[in-house]
Amino acid sequence: MELRKRTDPALNRWILPRWGHSLLEQVKPVDVEEWLRFLLLAPQSKANIRSLFHLIYVDARRWEMTDSNPIDLVRQSAGRRRIPRTLSPWEIGLLLRQLAEPYRTMVLVAACLGLRASEIVGLQWGDFNWEDLTLLVKWSVVHGRVADTKTEASQLPLPIDPRLARTLREHWKRSLHRRSEDWVFGNLEGSPRWQESILHRQLRPATLGAGLGKIGWHTFRHSYSTLLRSLRVDLKVQQELLRHSTIQSTMNIYTRAMPKQKRAANRLVVGRLFRAARRKGRLLAVAS
Repeated sequence: MELRKRTDPALNRWILPRWGHSLLEQVKPVDVEEWLRFLLLAPQSKANIRSLFHLIYVDARRWEMTDSNPIDLVRQSAGRRRIPRTLSPWEIGLLLRQLAEPYRTMVLVAACLGLRASEIVGLQWGDFNWEDLTLLVKWSVVHGRVADTKTEASQLPLPIDPRLARTLREHWKRSLHRRSEDWVFGNLEGSPRWQESILHRQLRPATLGAGLGKIGWHTFRHSYSTLLRSLRVDLKVQQELLRHSTIQSTMNIYTRAMPKQKRAANRLVVGRLFRAARRKGRLLAVAS
């Protein structure tokens, strides 16, 4: 019997695309472990997906659809195996020198806004408000599958620094696809790119060329968060810029960062990054 669609977002986004057409008895523990290993998610998120998958089989056993639960044998830790890698503004400047377009602009967006890889490839031109210099992140694209990011934390717009806005406008001029519904970083056919391919074919060779070792897409989000903390940005402002769901419930209910605070904090981060790029002798033309 095939897995049935439920309302859980993790099921619809992760489990169904890979396992939705599998019979219950066809799902094997080793195959699930291998699949989880290559998902670009934090260990806790993978553990949550495993738990949900386990509950599917609990329900199936209750209704006598199967006699076993293969997810019992799937190993997935919720803890981190190592301290997350971060890059300094100077190191990001080194990396930018190694990248051609559009990958240089993609990394600049990742470093200046702390977006997830799936959100970067899911950006559309219509998501930007150029008059207010804001961005509303609406879409997440994984393996070519588009999903919305309609969570409470994602409903607030992000500030776009004028320097980053100029970079994006220059990218728009170079792009073959410029309509509001077009993907900002689409491929030649206008379809969303795959973040894994960019990571392996572009980013990792560039980091090796810059002498920075191995990184992942989430390195830029960790670096953005670390830089905000080093600049002593208010904790609530950090939360809203990173679009984390909560610091603690009382702060979510009674406190909200003012837009001016968020814009000022983001300006500090972008300023550090652009100055680092200039110090390496490669002034971005759009920032001149």
